[in-house]
Amino acid sequence: MTRRRLLEILVAGIVLVLLVTVFLVRPTARRTEPPPAPLFHPVAGALPDFTAEGLGRVTAASPDRSRTALLYPADFEEPADLYVLTGPGEGVRFALADTLRETITPKNVGWLDPQTLWVTTGWRYGTVSPGGDLHAVDPATGEGWLVWASPDSGRTQAVAAEPTTDGRSIVLRLKVFDANMMTARDSSVTIPATGRARLAVTPKR
Repeated sequence: MTRRRLLEILVAGIVLVLLVTVFLVRPTARRTEPPPAPLFHPVAGALPDFTAEGLGRVTAASPDRSRTALLYPADFEEPADLYVLTGPGEGVRFALADTLRETITPKNVGWLDPQTLWVTTGWRYGTVSPGGDLHAVDPATGEGWLVWASPDSGRTQAVAAEPTTDGRSIVLRLKVFDANMMTARDSSVTIPATGRARLAVTPKR
């Protein structure tokens, strides 16, 4: 038997082993979504006076009008907390996770459905950070999961979200900055509403 024939047999054997491995492994492989992370954590204590002058706030009523989500204080370079209010003076305060709080702050908030908030988080410092990444948040626990991440290191930022009427998709409103981060234009992208983990999506041009 020639050396060439031996080499052909060896290559065929390697290919056969690889094929068998693929067919044995693929049926048992499972794609799992990352578990919710504690994006926010509850903070004990009395609620602040949200009517104080000079401090901004962002509010959003739930679709069933049973709760109100509120970011406060929503001011330049101030770390905002998330409040889920159930009535006058009643509700829960959530603070951003300690690992994020020094550099990141919530920018905007709304509802995907009566049981799920959306929250945009972006850089705490700087004048070119109206938005950032989009998260879905459980208003009962503060756990969150990434829905959409900037595909270009923050040049494209999510500033708001709205579910479609059929509940199958989410329309993101975006700010797209130029290469020098000097000027921005409005854009949008639509992503599926199923599942918790999203890949970064390139916005419409």
